[in-house]
Amino acid sequence: MALAPRDKKALLTLIEQAQLVYLLSRYPRKQVLDDAADAARLEDGLEGMRLAAKDLPERIKADHALIPWDELAKKPDSVELAWRRAKRVSPTVIRELAPLLAGEPEAAFFLRPEEPRARKTKATAKAKTRTKSARRR
Repeated sequence: MALAPRDKKALLTLIEQAQLVYLLSRYPRKQVLDDAADAARLEDGLEGMRLAAKDLPERIKADHALIPWDELAKKPDSVELAWRRAKRVSPTVIRELAPLLAGEPEAAFFLRPEEPRARKTKATAKAKTRTKSARRR
């Protein structure tokens, strides 16, 4: 998909802000939230992401439905909520939108957050235990 220069600029800004927020969210929660400067940086980064997301066209938002756009559009009421949004939204934004800028020189410096691990539920853990015990027989 060919991007218009305006869309490319908005994507670069959004990913740049998302990287800042993502890096802050990699530190321990208490360390970031207890420091007023870091908490302000986190909220400023989320604000930057919110403003850049407003400049994106609807077709990009529709193509990347994994990103919680409505959650990103709302300003968090507290620093705790900002922290939770940072942990949930910033890596998803980077993972989903960075491939759109794959040919750009700036893309060489993008962070590459890992995919979240699939959480084991009790049902899948029991099923695995059953199959292991069946193999032993």
